[in-house]
Amino acid sequence: MTEDELHETLSQNIKKYRKGKFTQEQLAEKIGVSSQNINDIEGKRRWPREATLVKIADALEIEVYQLFVQQDCSAVNIEETDETQKIRQNLKMQLVADFRKSMIKMLDKWEDQ
Repeated sequence: MTEDELHETLSQNIKKYRKGKFTQEQLAEKIGVSSQNINDIEGKRRWPREATLVKIADALEIEVYQLFVQQDCSAVNIEETDETQKIRQNLKMQLVADFRKSMIKMLDKWEDQ
């Protein structure tokens, strides 16, 4: 990935994660920078400082690395093998177990109220 591609990814991801949560001005106020600073970062005219990246990620409730992950919507094909079937089954079982735990907690809370 080139520096320009990385800068584009950062710009697009801040916009994506900010959408529906904050305007540029609101995000800037929340993290203590100027709205021009956010505009310059999203406009690829400025690289943010490390501390600013951390504040942006915190405000957007994501991890810093997510700001640099390309959002490629192309499908991923996974070869169907015995191993992938086992992995899928284990993931499914874990998701169901996690869902059950969450539902039990929620029902317990309602019952206590």
